[in-house]
Amino acid sequence: MEMKYTTNNDILLLLAKRLKDYRLAARMSQKELAEQSGVGQATISHFEQGVNLNLTLNNYISLLRVLGLERRIEEVMPELPMPPMALQKIEKLIPKRVRRNKP
Repeated sequence: MEMKYTTNNDILLLLAKRLKDYRLAARMSQKELAEQSGVGQATISHFEQGVNLNLTLNNYISLLRVLGLERRIEEVMPELPMPPMALQKIEKLIPKRVRRNKP
């Protein structure tokens, strides 16, 4: 099921909910997460509650690291595939036929 988010706020609320879900699944309190990440407990609490969604990207990454989720960022923004022009240049370098060397 594909979900559509109409505003940035919708996406931030989803990220806040997911952060809380992962924290609880890790059986970690907000205080423990705060101590290990260096992000204030009040900041985490306000973010999870949707009171203040202005968490910096740096703080969010710190929280992801503590929860062991930093590698999941690749799923959010995967590497770009090779551009078509680069593929054409590579294809030109590949020979169409290969000749055998005579003994």
